[in-house]
Amino acid sequence: MHMNSLHITLRVLIFLYCAGQIAAASAARVTDLYAAQVPVEAGITRNLSESFDHAVRAVLVKVTGRRGITDDLVVMDQFTVAQRYVQQHRTNSDGSLWVLFDQVAIRRTLDGIGQPVWGEERPTTLVWLVMDNGKGTRDILAAESGIERERDLFEVSSSGGDPEQQAAVSEIMQTTAGERGLPLVLPLVDSEELDIVSISDVWGGFTESLVLASQRYGVDAILVGRARVQTLERARVRWTLMLGDERYDWEGDIASGPDRVADFFAARFATSSSTLGQMQLRVDGVDSLEDYGRLSRYLSSLDVIEEYSVERIADQTVIFSLQVRGDINRLTRSIALRRLLQPMAGSPGAIISDAPPSDPFGGEASSLHYTLITVP
Repeated sequence: MHMNSLHITLRVLIFLYCAGQIAAASAARVTDLYAAQVPVEAGITRNLSESFDHAVRAVLVKVTGRRGITDDLVVMDQFTVAQRYVQQHRTNSDGSLWVLFDQVAIRRTLDGIGQPVWGEERPTTLVWLVMDNGKGTRDILAAESGIERERDLFEVSSSGGDPEQQAAVSEIMQTTAGERGLPLVLPLVDSEELDIVSISDVWGGFTESLVLASQRYGVDAILVGRARVQTLERARVRWTLMLGDERYDWEGDIASGPDRVADFFAARFATSSSTLGQMQLRVDGVDSLEDYGRLSRYLSSLDVIEEYSVERIADQTVIFSLQVRGDINRLTRSIALRRLLQPMAGSPGAIISDAPPSDPFGGEASSLHYTLITVP
């Protein structure tokens, strides 16, 4: 083997070993979906009722996954007195107001008018964003620790990147993601990653090295952005969302990255009570009471499952009856997020399609077969 190739191979093996030492992020439980901050804005004075109205609008966007829900008069007519849904509120030291709403009451209202609800368990997305400032320099947007620790390793001119611009772009990304309830991760961009992926890889869309460098984070999706940023207001970004073998491309501003990703996942995971149906779930490999407890807690945590009961237990197999919100694809996608159950060959869970089944809860589609993944 050529010495250069051997060197690269060893680097990759070391990187993969180090990646194994980092806890996988995977799907994240978003715990503040029913809470919102109402900021202090110059020249705007709000009474408490107006602040509650402002806060409930922010919560509805997060909970339903619909950006335009506050323009829906049928929906907003149900929330004309937002105070009825307030559970707690407090004024922060900066004068902003924190409001927590009653989750059960809001969900009941949304269910009553056939609106979607997107649960707390949400896919985690890793963002690789390269910024070109038009002056011959390019930077990868990094997590804060990566920016400071590895700046000298960036493939940029001696003038380096613009820390203020990076901070501003990061704030736009994280604020937008927070407003949508979208778990977002920025890479460390440390020496291990820069041995695998380069700025030119990200800019050129070379997905193989990006996927390899992303493995350490254990995320569900990768968002790649190539931005020309002379001013933040006029920044244009070519975005690519990679989800397994799927790839989606669009152009927009900085905020359109997390916004479109949230739109995409909400369409896949948000469910409506109008599509309640019965499913049967068979799980093999349940060897102990501990396994059963782990499985039971997991099913209880899945927002797409309204109710479940045990039909029968035989040897190491448990068969459940489920009452499910949405079609079979939403259920199998939700199960896939946590990586606790492995679909058996031939089960509908082994192949997840974008197309809804013709009979989501009838015939062959009404039964799913999985095995419980062993905890190391």
